[in-house]
Amino acid sequence: MLSTQLRATAMVALLAVFMLSAALAHSHGHDHDHHGVVGTRLLVSDANSNAVYVIDLASGQVLGAFTTPGQGSRIYASPSGQYGFAIDRDANRVTVIHSGLSLVDHGDHADLVQETPYVLVTMNVGRQPSHLFAHGHDIAIFNDQDGTIAILDERLLGLTLDFTEIVTAQPDHGALAIIGEVVLSGHLNLGRVDAYTRNGNLITSFEGCPRLHGKAVLGQVAAFGCSDGVLLVALENGELRATKLDNPPASPEGARVGMLSAHYESPIMVGNFGAGLALIDPVAQTLTTVALPSLPLAIDFDPHGEHIVVLGRDGFVYVLERDGEIKASLEVVAPFDPEAPRSALAIAEAAFYVSSPATGEVLEVHFHDGKLEVERRLKLPGAPSHLAVLALEGGKIH
Repeated sequence: MLSTQLRATAMVALLAVFMLSAALAHSHGHDHDHHGVVGTRLLVSDANSNAVYVIDLASGQVLGAFTTPGQGSRIYASPSGQYGFAIDRDANRVTVIHSGLSLVDHGDHADLVQETPYVLVTMNVGRQPSHLFAHGHDIAIFNDQDGTIAILDERLLGLTLDFTEIVTAQPDHGALAIIGEVVLSGHLNLGRVDAYTRNGNLITSFEGCPRLHGKAVLGQVAAFGCSDGVLLVALENGELRATKLDNPPASPEGARVGMLSAHYESPIMVGNFGAGLALIDPVAQTLTTVALPSLPLAIDFDPHGEHIVVLGRDGFVYVLERDGEIKASLEVVAPFDPEAPRSALAIAEAAFYVSSPATGEVLEVHFHDGKLEVERRLKLPGAPSHLAVLALEGGKIH
C-alpha cells in the first residue's frame, strides 16, 4: 500500500514538473503548434543589465545567455540572419553572436543545423558605434564620436576580424547606407549625404537635408529622413542623383520623417510622420502622409512586404495596407514612458515579436484572418528590450 502511494506521489510530482516546464516555455494558455518558428531564434538584450539572450522560438527556451560590455545593447541581425550584433555605444564595443544556425550544402538541398549559440567576438570598430546597416554581405557601422564607418563582410566572419574603415567629414550622429559599390554617409549636423567609394574616396555630396536622421534602402535607392522632407539618393547606370521630397503643405508643426523602413517586395518605403506615417514611392517620387491613433515607436513590414506593421507609443500593434488603411490593431504592451525602458518590435516569418520591459516578457503576436492575437508570452529575467530575429532561409530540417 505504501509503495503504491509513493508511486502515485512520484507521478504527481513528475506531472507538476512537466507542467511547470511547459508553462515556462509557452507562458500562455493557448495550445498552438509552433512549427512555423522551428529553426528561428530571437536575440534579446536586457535594458537594465549587460545580459543578452538567445531564445529558441520553437520551444521558448533560452539557449544562451551572454554578457556584453555595455548595458541595454542595441540589437541587430546580420544580412543572412546567422549572426546577431549587440552594439554598446558607450562602451565602444560591438559583440558578434553566432546564432548556432548553419547550412550544410548537399547539392540539391541544404540541411539546417541547429547548435548552441556562442559569442564569436567582441571588438572595437570605432568610438561610439551607433547605427548599423546590413544588406547583401555588408555590415556597416557608423561611429559617432570619431566620424568613421566600419564595413565588415559577413562571409568572412569567423575567418578574419578585418574591416574597411572610411573616415567621413566629421564626428556626427550618422546614418549610412550602401547601394552598389557606393557608401552613403548621412550627417545630422551637416544636413547632407556624402558618397564615397569603398576605398573611402569622396565622390560627391548632396546638401539640403537638415537634421538628417533615419535611412532605408529599396533596390538602388536610399532614403534619408530630413526635418523638412526626405532625400532620395539613387544609383542609375553608375551615376548618382538626388531628389528631395518635401513635407506636404500644412504639415503639423514638428512632424518629420526620422525613421524609415523598406522591404524588397514592397514598392514603397515607410517612415514616421508625427502621429502618423509617411508613405514614400521612390519611382513616382511622392511622399504622402496618413494618420495613426498614436505616434509610431517602431515601423517594419510583414515578412512578404504586403503589410506595414507599427508599434505605437500607445502600446498597440497596428497592421496597415500599403496605402495606409488600418486592417487590425491590438493593445499588447504598456504605453511608452520616456523614463522607462522602451519596447521594441521584430518580425519573423510566422509572427511579430514585441518586448515588454515592464513585465519581463516578449510577446508573440500573430496576424491571421484579419485579426491580431497574442499567442505566447515568453518570460525572461529583467527587462527585455531590443530584439532581432535570427534565421537562415532555405535549410531543410530532418
